[in-house]
Formats: sequence, structure tokens, C-alpha cells
Amino acid sequence: MSHRVEICSRNERGEASDVLDVNYYCSDTCAKTDTYYEGWNGCCDVFTPAVCPCGARLGWYRWNYETHDQEWVAPEALDYWKV
Repeated sequence: MSHRVEICSRNERGEASDVLDVNYYCSDTCAKTDTYYEGWNGCCDVFTPAVCPCGARLGWYRWNYETHDQEWVAPEALDYWKV
């Protein structure tokens, strides 16, 4: 599980309009250190290798071309960086 902070552009009323980028964190405690943090938005899936600023690897999903399905990649997996 990971936590996501979205970096959004704002319209003239100050409302979020477009997501420009996303930062991923290992916990809500780490996410709160992001200047763009606007509150907890639940746990999110990650689809590329990602590391929290605290140094913790985040589990993620990748496509397995042999089974033609997604597979979970644990943070401690030896092939963690294999996309």
C-alpha cells in the first residue's frame, strides 16, 4: 500500500483542475511532509517502482508477459527494479 499526493494546477477560483504530477509515500505520516499534501486520500496502487523520500521501497504492480496478468512486486523482491 502507498499514499499518493497529487500536484494539481488551479483554476481562477483556486480549485484543483488538472493533475500535473504525483508523489508516492510509504505512509500518511511521510505524505504529510509534502508541501502539496491536502489530506489523506486512501491507499493507492503503484504501477512503477517507487521509493518514498524516507528511503522505503513501495510495493507495486507490473505486467507479467508470460502469464498475461499483473503481478505484485514486494519491496524486498530481488527483481524489484525489473520493469
